[in-house]
Amino acid sequence: MNQFVKFISQFISLSNEDTIALENVLSNKSYKAGDKIVQQGNICNSILFTVSGKARSYFVNHEGQEFTWNFHFNDADSKFENYFLVDYHSFLRQTPSHLTIEALEDIEAITLSYTNIQKIVSKSINLEKVASIMSATAYQNVHKRAFTLLTSNAKERYLQLLKDEPYLLNKFQHYLIASYLGVAPQSLSRLRKEISKP
Repeated sequence: MNQFVKFISQFISLSNEDTIALENVLSNKSYKAGDKIVQQGNICNSILFTVSGKARSYFVNHEGQEFTWNFHFNDADSKFENYFLVDYHSFLRQTPSHLTIEALEDIEAITLSYTNIQKIVSKSINLEKVASIMSATAYQNVHKRAFTLLTSNAKERYLQLLKDEPYLLNKFQHYLIASYLGVAPQSLSRLRKEISKP
């Protein structure tokens, strides 16, 4: 079974017809490390499910500073938001993306275009439910991420990372973790030293 279909099947039971319809509109895509999978200012026209490799999504503020929005990978540590390479806001509204998604390693992905998802959900209640579940989960994740950045200080964000996503520290470079937390690399170093003190 296609890895994307297998993943979706965790959330809803698909009939054989639904599975075939979905598999017929999926395709495989490869990216090299350094490739821009989604470019800020362009419309995100596809949902990509990560099969292998690592990527990050980031935005650039008005001062030209980069902030990592999320990390993308597929392994035992992955949460829902880690599997997908997509700017949901851009994808759902078909408007220019505020994010850039960059491959940090070579990426293998399964892709589903906006046009094709519209076709299949119009013909299947189950696939419409899949789309609804993905949209709702994406909204919850975006809300949680934005709320954390707006209401927590740097130390609180780091402690939350240690509680919820400690594995990120071993998967991604120090400066990327710092930008994910919204701090300078030297500030992250100070936080790590402070918290590791007995």
